[in-house]
Amino acid sequence: MKVGRFEVNQENFLKWVKLIPFLGAIFLVANFYANSGVLSKRKKIATFFDWCKRVLTGIIFTLVLSLGVVVFFREGLFHPQFNSTGLDAASVALSIFPSILGFGIGVFVVIFALPNQFMEKVNSIKVNGSSKTFGASMMVVDMAYPLMVYAVVLMGEFLIKLFQISLLTQVISVFLLLYGMLMTFDLISLIFMTAYTLLAIQASKNP
Repeated sequence: MKVGRFEVNQENFLKWVKLIPFLGAIFLVANFYANSGVLSKRKKIATFFDWCKRVLTGIIFTLVLSLGVVVFFREGLFHPQFNSTGLDAASVALSIFPSILGFGIGVFVVIFALPNQFMEKVNSIKVNGSSKTFGASMMVVDMAYPLMVYAVVLMGEFLIKLFQISLLTQVISVFLLLYGMLMTFDLISLIFMTAYTLLAIQASKNP
């Protein structure tokens, strides 16, 4: 990978990034998510196209939606002086995402306790199904990324609580809440589609 006129070793760069507290872990999970969980790319930085396809598209969409919510529905948002009963996005996120994060981690751990036949069936979807990118590694990273997002949301909303309410903090707070919910829908969809496909494979073997 080239940065300007310099050649950068991607593997060494990722090792260096890993040492950065908080940001290192976030970047590594997001990078592997952008690479669609392909094991051969775990030591490579995802291309800009992959980042746009897997990460940036959802972030930009949620950011635009957050701006719209704050601009057009600002009177309904919490403000300690003007509207103490309005929607406090930070408080909502801090109240719901700990439970979702705990549930997600529980499901994530259960996957590793399942028999090897489960992973074999998941990989068979990649071999026999229409999707050639799906597989056990992609399923794992598709679950890990939302969990990392939940952790970022909780930390971000906590920091937002330390600042006075302004247009910027309201946009960030609403963005974190909506992006966390977007990842929740993605996680539910992943679990449903995986279970549904496995049931379909099982049904085809036992007509």
